Amino acid sequence: MAYHLYVSNSGSVFISHFIMDEKSGKLTLEPDIEMRGSPGAVATNSQGTVMYISLRPDGTVGSFSVDKDSGTLKQIGVATLTEGPPYLFVDNSDRYLLAAYYGASGVTSHRIETDGTIGKQVIWLDTEVHAHSIQTDKSNRFAFVPHTNPSNSIYQFLFDENTGDLRPNSPPFIRPDTEEGPRHFVIHPQQNYLYSVNENGNTVSAFHFDSGKGTVDGFQSISTVPDGTDLEGKTTAEIKITADGRHLYASNRGHDTLALFSVGEDGRLTAKGHFETERTPRFFDIDPTGQYVYSVGQDSNRLVSYTMNAVDGSLKVLERHDVGENPLWIQFVNQE
Repeated sequence: MAYHLYVSNSGSVFISHFIMDEKSGKLTLEPDIEMRGSPGAVATNSQGTVMYISLRPDGTVGSFSVDKDSGTLKQIGVATLTEGPPYLFVDNSDRYLLAAYYGASGVTSHRIETDGTIGKQVIWLDTEVHAHSIQTDKSNRFAFVPHTNPSNSIYQFLFDENTGDLRPNSPPFIRPDTEEGPRHFVIHPQQNYLYSVNENGNTVSAFHFDSGKGTVDGFQSISTVPDGTDLEGKTTAEIKITADGRHLYASNRGHDTLALFSVGEDGRLTAKGHFETERTPRFFDIDPTGQYVYSVGQDSNRLVSYTMNAVDGSLKVLERHDVGENPLWIQFVNQE
């Protein structure tokens, strides 16, 4: 099987499109896909047949049907939101599109119509400034929204997949003891742990996740850079965990590396090394087969790919490709 790999370029008006070979991980460049604005955050439904793309600076989100053979996108709708959200997420029922708003300080839930277009807004909830991402857990009953500094918080919500409603959990948010600035997060695929990458603290935090109540409680914070590193001008950006839950990665902007951690049975992280990236690795992802990692350099306008060692999680550079200006997001869709 092959996969389509899309890169949204926030400094350009197109999406870079590649075909990924499953056996080698190598990419074949396809024609760029023109957009009506600068593309930002991207999300798809579970089948990969509809893609949602934040289009800046006008605060719209386009709905696109995906031709899974050719990988081409056809716009089928557009919705005007409060502002261009930095994060989009399709809930696990494929019926609602959730969004976080960095400047407008809140989150929304929008209905997804049967044709895949974005429908009526179900709810807007105020949070705090710098809401940076939103996802539900595996059960689709709870949602979390990290906020970078100065808010320095993770908001906790109850989510109703039948109505799309979001309601504050109890407590409605938690704050790290130090000014870490949670940005994005992952949930362990098998165990009840949540991990946040902290933009301002250059750390990853580990939390116990109560899957019955939908709340988290921190128990570890670990640096993403080597001891003694000068943190001036350095921030973290993205976090991913392997499907087996054994290895976790975080991207370091300024240090320009991917940090690797092993994940213990007790959920604790152990630093295992760093791997050089393109300049300012704003986003990276693990491919659907779990064999390769792809990272984009915000300030180099290039993509670098790696082979992943399944035993120890170490990375080896595979190849590099030019993309558009200020690449922001990577999205995979399986080819049919």
